[in-house]
Amino acid sequence: MEKRTRQRITGVVLLLILAAVLSPLVFRSPEQIRTALNMEIPPAPDYQAVVVEPVIEEEVEAAARERLVTDREDVIAEAGEPVAEQPDPEPEAPEEAQDEVPERVETAKKDGLRTLTTPPTPARQPGDDPILAGFVVQVGSYSQQDSATGLVERLKNAGYRAYTESDTQNGKLLHRVMVGPEIRKEDAEQTRQRLADDSRFNLKGLVRIYAP
Repeated sequence: MEKRTRQRITGVVLLLILAAVLSPLVFRSPEQIRTALNMEIPPAPDYQAVVVEPVIEEEVEAAARERLVTDREDVIAEAGEPVAEQPDPEPEAPEEAQDEVPERVETAKKDGLRTLTTPPTPARQPGDDPILAGFVVQVGSYSQQDSATGLVERLKNAGYRAYTESDTQNGKLLHRVMVGPEIRKEDAEQTRQRLADDSRFNLKGLVRIYAP
């Protein structure tokens, strides 16, 4: 039974294959069948050979080549020519050189005398007015440097430009605390008033001339 079943299945498969192959021929028109059977391969296209012409004409190239050869020959010819010798400079007469030496010595002596006779720059007189550079506010004077330094740090933390200035008075070293400097006296006065109104310090300062 199994053998017969296999034979039947094989036969059915073969029939289906034949039907798939023959169905296009059965369902096509005679003209389509004739066209399919009379298919011809089209002839190969006629390609024309393209001739690549040179960008530079042969005449121009030949002329350029001749020019290069001529220039090369000219360069070689110029390189082969001997260089004309330059005449040596005539030596100077020794008598003239000897005459120049005393003149130089005399000139040096005169220059030395001129240097020695130059008047010195006059010294500054003590009565001359100093050049003013601005104004500062003195807010305190301390005998101990630590106290002055502490006040300077507090003023800097508050936004003031403060520094110390040391000076000896009556044989005693004093450390003054200054705020500034300011270019205009009005600005220094405003700084002094601001320090007096500031509750953190309540310092009664004194406007002084700042001369570096």
